[in-house]
This record gives sequence, structure tokens and C-alpha cells, in this order.
Amino acid sequence: MKPESSLMNDFFSSITPDNSFSKKRVPSPPDYGNKQFWAAIPGKSSVALLDPEKNHSQELKKEDCFFIHPTGFFLKEWNFNLDHNSATSQRTDLMLATQASVFSETCNIYAPEYRQATFAAISQNLGEDSAEALEVAYEDVKAAFKFFLDVRPNERPFFIAAHSQGALHAQRLISEKIFRKILSTKLISAYLVGYPLEEEYIQKLGTDISKKFLEEGCIVQFQTIGQGGKRPRLKYWMFDGEKYSLREIKKLNTTNPISMNASRKWKKNEIDSILMPKISGISPLFDYAATLKNDSYVRKINFAEDQNFSAKIGIQGYLETKGSAIDRILKNDFTGMKDLHIWDYQIFWKHLRIDVENKIKSLN
Repeated sequence: MKPESSLMNDFFSSITPDNSFSKKRVPSPPDYGNKQFWAAIPGKSSVALLDPEKNHSQELKKEDCFFIHPTGFFLKEWNFNLDHNSATSQRTDLMLATQASVFSETCNIYAPEYRQATFAAISQNLGEDSAEALEVAYEDVKAAFKFFLDVRPNERPFFIAAHSQGALHAQRLISEKIFRKILSTKLISAYLVGYPLEEEYIQKLGTDISKKFLEEGCIVQFQTIGQGGKRPRLKYWMFDGEKYSLREIKKLNTTNPISMNASRKWKKNEIDSILMPKISGISPLFDYAATLKNDSYVRKINFAEDQNFSAKIGIQGYLETKGSAIDRILKNDFTGMKDLHIWDYQIFWKHLRIDVENKIKSLN
């Protein structure tokens, strides 16, 4: 059996583009006036509306959620070409079913498809190529957000939510001074999960954009690991005020989603929270070489049988978890890192939904 480092090298070699980034090869931008470029939008059937507790409804809600999905593109091109017959689009559906569905009970969900940067670009140091690919992705996120603001009633409050690459772009989005007025008056909260968010960055947002960003619970961020887990990367792609660049992480701004505060004490889960999707057929999520869509789809979402887990913010700022439910999830962790990145929303699904409901109640 190959050592872990060799397996990872083979994986990245298989998904890293052979050519340098070129604007001539960038896919055409989406037209957000066309519903086909939205993974979820009011009036369109979407797995983001699935609910483990009742039948989903497409009736309009009083609040909105702008959701930016994580990376599902693993091919040897710098940016996704928005092909709806691709495995990439299918992965987006799975992410919406297990992440964006947090908001479906109380919010109209707007989730744009975008020319996401390939996983190799965001997970490695590929220099200017990575930065350029991420810039293309952000152009779409910003354009979609502008469309979102234009089509929704101005008086309606909203959430921003995202995961991983989506959370990176969301950090930049809420730092845009052109959105200062709407963010300071209508943004209820931002769930920027699964990508490092520094306290220094929040302080700057509070000074430059809106002091409400400094309030506890206004911006929720966490990165989940098992107890004693490791995150070996020292640098991440971050927006430096002008462009995306690699930066070392200083002090993380982390919220424990069970207690919804920054306490470093263990907090035990007492509810059905961990979510599991029920999939028809073989999902392409873990088949990173898959290119075309297959016949699998998310049939429903249910709570897991084992809900025994606790969470606390560790010394490094990551959200550590323990318990038989976590052991069950990590039983196939061949890396030994105890990284629960793809489980961020699923483990705390109900806690996040309760927090959304509580914040909406506080508006009234």
C-alpha cells in the first residue's frame, strides 16, 4: 500500500491543470437572469428544499438566504464551465441538500452556480494561476449577489451562508464597500463555514463596513476536526484587500455552533442534529475523476441514528469534536488527520437551523 503522501501526490497530479491559466480559455460567464444558472432560486425545484422533519414547501418565506456552495470541481481545467450534465453539478446538488437545506424552513434560498476554481487551485500553491482562477469564481459570486439584491424586495432581511471555497468568496463579498448600506441594515447573519476567518479580518470589517459584524453570532465560522485532529497547512488563499494571495493564519474567529459562543469548554449535543443524505444510486461525490452526470440523486435527508457527540473550540481555534457519532464518521479516516471538513454543516445541521430560527424571531 502506498504511503499517504504518495497517494495525495497522485491525487493532486490527477486534478492539476496541465496548462497555465489563460483568460482566453476561461468559460463564458453565467447569465443570472436565467434560472438555469441557479442551483436554487424561488420558483425552481431544488434539493435545497429537502427537510428531514416534514415535506418541503416552495411557498415564499419572509426572509432570504444567499448561499455559496463549496468546491465540487476536480478536473484539469482552472474553472468550471457550468455544464449541467456534469458530475460537478451533481455534487452541488448533494451540497445543497446537506448544507443549504439548513435555511429552507424559514428562507427563500438563492444559490448561484458559478465558475468555481478547480480544487487544485484552492488547495495548493499554484501561484498566479490559483489567484486568477479564484478571481474568475469571485466575479460570478459578486454578479449573482448583485442580481439577488436587485430582484428581492428591499425591505426583506437576509442571510449569507457558504462553505469552503464559497466561504472564501463570501468573506470578500461582505468586505465590499459598495454593499455597505444593505449589509449594515438588512444582513441578519453570515455563516462563513469551513474556511479560515481571522479575528483581525472581522475587526477590519467592523471598522470599514459595519460595527454589527463585531457582535457575537453575527458572523459564524468554524472548521470541524476530531479531537486531537490536525490541519497541517500553514497558509491559505485569502483576499488581501486587492486580490487573492497566500497568507499565514493568525488567530481564528470561531463559534461553537452548539452553544453559539466562543467558549472553549466542551458542549454536549442534546438533540437530533447530525444529518445524513439518502442517495439513489452511486454518488459522484467521492469519485473525483467523474466527469458526466450519472443517474444518482438525493432522495431525502434524515437524522443519523447515533447523535452522541460533543464539541469545543481547541487551542488552535479549530472546532474539536468527540463521541461515538464522531468515531463512526472517522472510522474510514485513512489520513489520520481527523479532518471533518465535508461534515461541517451535516454534524451541526439542526443547531444551525435553530440559530437561524432564533435570529429571525429576534427581528420581530
